[in-house]
Amino acid sequence: MDSTATTISVEDNILKWTSSESQGQIELDQIICIVSKSTPNQGHRILFLRKDENQHDDMHLSHLDLNINTPLPQPLTPFLATIPPHLITTLQIIISTRSGTGIAQSIFDHILRPFLNGLGLTYTTHKTTSATSIISLSETFLSAEAEQSQTIILLSGDGGLIDILDVFYKAAAAGKNVPPPPNIALIPCGTGNALANSIGLRDGSASAINLKTLLFGNPVPLPVFRTSFSAGSMLVTDEGGGRVNINSGAAGDAGAAMYGAVVASWGLHAALVADSDTTAYRKFGSERFKMAAQELLWPADGSGSHLFRGRITLTTAARSWQVPEDEHTYVLATLVPRLERDFVISPGSEALGGKMHFLRVGGKGADEVMRLMGLAYQGGGHVGEEGVLYEEVERVRIEFYEDVERWRRVCVDGKIVAVGKDGWMEICLEGRRLLNVIKPS
Repeated sequence: MDSTATTISVEDNILKWTSSESQGQIELDQIICIVSKSTPNQGHRILFLRKDENQHDDMHLSHLDLNINTPLPQPLTPFLATIPPHLITTLQIIISTRSGTGIAQSIFDHILRPFLNGLGLTYTTHKTTSATSIISLSETFLSAEAEQSQTIILLSGDGGLIDILDVFYKAAAAGKNVPPPPNIALIPCGTGNALANSIGLRDGSASAINLKTLLFGNPVPLPVFRTSFSAGSMLVTDEGGGRVNINSGAAGDAGAAMYGAVVASWGLHAALVADSDTTAYRKFGSERFKMAAQELLWPADGSGSHLFRGRITLTTAARSWQVPEDEHTYVLATLVPRLERDFVISPGSEALGGKMHFLRVGGKGADEVMRLMGLAYQGGGHVGEEGVLYEEVERVRIEFYEDVERWRRVCVDGKIVAVGKDGWMEICLEGRRLLNVIKPS
């Protein structure tokens, strides 16, 4: 429904327009921006979201052109925008076809592509074909010329971001040259979208904030943690059926490490992420986590929920100490407040603030665990409850006392690692900042 208007007016927050062939109207809150057209002295272009009634009310991006003789009404001036430097650069688009419920391609086709084209931008599009596609692409971004800036628009879940940062940080750890920090623009298409939700973006295509962030947002350094593992630890693949080395060529040795920006966990959180990471579960979106938690807390065989056994050592700015108990239900370290839009797991965290918080729920029964998790959906009230340990830390070490591999699985930003028998995991803050994230203004 792209058109060229000959007259426009604004009444009661409604933009009305006419052209030589038709007429129409849009609400002002549907407008993303107004930019000068790429050809000098050719007027303005209004970019806006609209519902396509023929596509089950899915949102589409359209534009309305104004010629040089069509004046811009005063109520529209706050929407005037200029193209920011992070979009006038090498622009890469990654479409993760496997993320979440598979909406990334549709969002690109109907929203992002017409938006970028409407702005007159040049970009390169990459479509994933396997679970390792983003890793391979990141290695090509890593080889960019040393002074070349780049922006990566990522239509993915949290896993896409960890693939990029893992490649960059492992290269730096190996002493390789890395380019200036690329700017990562998130278009959340996963099931949890923890980082995107924590910085104020929204899932899918329902909100204009994702597009406005591309134009009006600011690149901010991305805080990162490093997770290292004992010998014999392996990355879990193929919906739980495969095992590969964490580091290429590391053979599962004690040098194996992963980098993350959201969460590293053990216990119920890691188990439910691992169990629900299947094609059958992913079609339910974020509901898959609740479904998997239900099965873990109330097993069908009536055996009761599992208590995870291990020794936890915490290091803060002031001291290092061991958690007295060896049985745990829920254990995680996180850099963000939200793991889902409404799931406030760490109310003391500030997105991109660089502080790591630790949360532990002791050996609680299933009903009490569900009550505590319900409080997390009510603004994070669980952290003040009895039996919940919550504080800012700099390092976490877990030594596993579990014989069965299923209970030694840990989660790093959605990736699952099976820690070796009698093994350990350490999580610590990383001092370097090798990536930027574009944050809403």
